[in-house]
Amino acid sequence: MASRPRVKPAVGVAVRDEETLQFGLHPARAVLLTGLDERARRFVGSLDGTRTLAQAIADSRVDETIATRIIDLLAGRGLLDDVSGPAPLTTLSREERDRFRPDLEALSLPPTVYELPETASGQKSPPPALDGGLKAFAGRQGSYVRIYGAGRIGARVAALLAAAGVGRICVLDPGCARAEDVVPGGLGWEHVGRPREEGAVAVAAAVAPSVTAWAGRAAAGLMDGAAAPHLVVLAPVGAPDPLLAHDLTTLGIPHLLATCAEGCGAVGPLVVPGQSPCLSCIELTRRDRDPGWPAVRAAIRGQSGCDTITSGLVAAQAAGQVLAFLDKRGVDAVGTAEILPDLQWRRRVWPRHPRCRCSRNDQAGLTMVA
Repeated sequence: MASRPRVKPAVGVAVRDEETLQFGLHPARAVLLTGLDERARRFVGSLDGTRTLAQAIADSRVDETIATRIIDLLAGRGLLDDVSGPAPLTTLSREERDRFRPDLEALSLPPTVYELPETASGQKSPPPALDGGLKAFAGRQGSYVRIYGAGRIGARVAALLAAAGVGRICVLDPGCARAEDVVPGGLGWEHVGRPREEGAVAVAAAVAPSVTAWAGRAAAGLMDGAAAPHLVVLAPVGAPDPLLAHDLTTLGIPHLLATCAEGCGAVGPLVVPGQSPCLSCIELTRRDRDPGWPAVRAAIRGQSGCDTITSGLVAAQAAGQVLAFLDKRGVDAVGTAEILPDLQWRRRVWPRHPRCRCSRNDQAGLTMVA
């Protein structure tokens, strides 16, 4: 039980009537707590982290049994933090702590209203954390992500991940930045003429000075024994490199493809080697459907038509999937999120192809929905 409880700052509280409080506004999170008298409402209002639980009970003069029940209900639905621990993010400057506060508040929330669901084994799932998102944020700070490609998508992904608290980011793209690479949130005019990877590192460091970010020329190759990142983002300026994807699969490194061309965007699948379809599986599936696909693919390469808005949506979706993976939240490891020209989203699910090397030791197929 929380010793210094606080209703999560990201959750608003409204008085619906004399007996009922509503926590949260969004339908996925809103919770009603009813049957409250004046003292119970006053007790809930005192849960701001400045008092111990005993002090909050004494100040509101609520019955201890009722107070305990309220605490259990709020904690069970992921609405409470315990702020009795050490001060958060003490290694960061005050400015960065303030900037990260909204991310911490969001991290402290469960994905949806939490009701202690039973697992497949019949056991209760563990209750939500009461640490205000600190454990999840510490996990981000200890994570290492590599990004291949620093154009309209990759540079923005680097900035978004740094802004969200990812601690180490390596960007690999020695190509020279051009005017067409300049977009809000990504490379700026000051980066034109310089290697794109250097510009992306500068953008990431500007938004999050505490991030450790470096350009690829200072990084050893993964096949040469370099430290493996927790995840790789493939955001190529041009056609994806099949050899790089093959190396990542061989090394067992999770990777996510993010592309934009012809006014359409695509993010995924997030390849978890040995557990999900790989990029070669997708190519083989396309060949099965269209024998002429390899010739067409070879003739039409590149990323023409990677517009500002769609590329921004792709970058945000990719960064969100990376964070979900690092935070150990549920991620879509078999699907591709496609962003169509009318800004409609479509999800495609790919199978592990039986002829792909990644399936040789595991013949369990996945269902195609397209």
